[in-house]
Amino acid sequence: MSEPTGATATLPPQRRRTPADGYRAFMIIWAAQLVARVGNGLTAFGLAVHVYQQTRSSTAVAVVMLAAFLPGVLLTPLGGVLADRFDRRLVMILGDTFSAIGLVALLVSFRHGLASVAVVCVCVALSSIFTSVMDPAYRATVTDLLTPEQYTRAGGLVQLASAAQYLISPALAGLLMARSGIQLVLVLDISTLIVTTTCMVLVRRTIGATKQSAQHGLREELTAGVSFLVRHREITVLMVLATLVTFCLGFLQTLLTPMLLELSDEQTLGLVRSGAAVGLLVSSLVISLRPMRHRQSTYLSIALAVAGITVAAMGITVDVVWIGIFTFLFFLTLPVLNTSVEVLARASIPNAVQGRVWGLMGLISQLGYIAAYAVSGVLADKVFTPLLTPDGALADTLGRLIGVGASRGIGLMLVLVAAGLLVVAVAIPRLRSIAELDTHLRQSTAQTKEI
Repeated sequence: MSEPTGATATLPPQRRRTPADGYRAFMIIWAAQLVARVGNGLTAFGLAVHVYQQTRSSTAVAVVMLAAFLPGVLLTPLGGVLADRFDRRLVMILGDTFSAIGLVALLVSFRHGLASVAVVCVCVALSSIFTSVMDPAYRATVTDLLTPEQYTRAGGLVQLASAAQYLISPALAGLLMARSGIQLVLVLDISTLIVTTTCMVLVRRTIGATKQSAQHGLREELTAGVSFLVRHREITVLMVLATLVTFCLGFLQTLLTPMLLELSDEQTLGLVRSGAAVGLLVSSLVISLRPMRHRQSTYLSIALAVAGITVAAMGITVDVVWIGIFTFLFFLTLPVLNTSVEVLARASIPNAVQGRVWGLMGLISQLGYIAAYAVSGVLADKVFTPLLTPDGALADTLGRLIGVGASRGIGLMLVLVAAGLLVVAVAIPRLRSIAELDTHLRQSTAQTKEI
């Protein structure tokens, strides 16, 4: 696969290392990101609970999530270009360091009683701006250090780090929120960023820089990334599918907290989400120990089908224990989904443009979350919840199946989300573009073994 013009990359020092050396370096960076993920999870959970308890509004929760998400998504392509032009490890360090500014501002606003929904939105958006430059650099660094044979195992470990923010953070944050409130949660998140940044500074001294020598400006390099996606239709199709999936997941991510808080309290919510995240942990461990060696499109389709079934079951029941069980089963599918998408894309993108292409791919795929955050809260508060109140329009029809009450409109929305996931699962095996990515992955793996 040819590389786009627009930048001439120097060979990173890590490419001259042995695969074992690269994997050890990756593990150090992964451990730092694991700590950061736990801190991120504390704040995300704590803010969602705090805002809903103060407002009793799903819309307010969705607005805060959108403010935290939108700036990072829109700036991710720029972060990708920076990752291809500068030392990727340094970009990660600066992203973590400056993202703490928003958290500190948020902590100060809470201490002075100024943390309205609008202030919270401004602070989390500020933090998101700086975080946006870090993710493409992290993803590109993985490719710097590893061989194609190591991609699936590394993908499992990356998902394992993501699991930590769902497994550890909700239970811990729920406990802290019940006893000390949101401020201690923010202090702990800021502390994890300090630890992570210090660790990355030490790592950078031992594994060297990956600065890319560019011949053109930022606009030209960003255009080169767009041109790459235009020429490689199969990756664009994969990203469109990922966008449809993130649209469905955005609804679940926004609405699960209000639904469970209507059925329980913040401690129960934290325990349910942490218990369910054991599924994320188990699946990530299995992938890291036993990499997925068959057709990635098959894994992708099966995982989406299972995800759709579990989300539907989650929406129908009002039993918190069963919701926890179904959420556990749903979380089992997420590492498979994410790893399949990353492996299919990673093997088809030349290293010299990894940063900018990952940035653009992040923008495309995360648009689904943005759309979901923008409409899910309003739909829940203004449309679906009124339909399934005791005197609502659907109380005597669908209400007999899934019940009536404050949480049942959200339950109906989850059933509709499940239908969307099932449609995508059925479509994947019929797409030629996805089959082409599978073929290219097998060819890349075979070439690596020959070398």
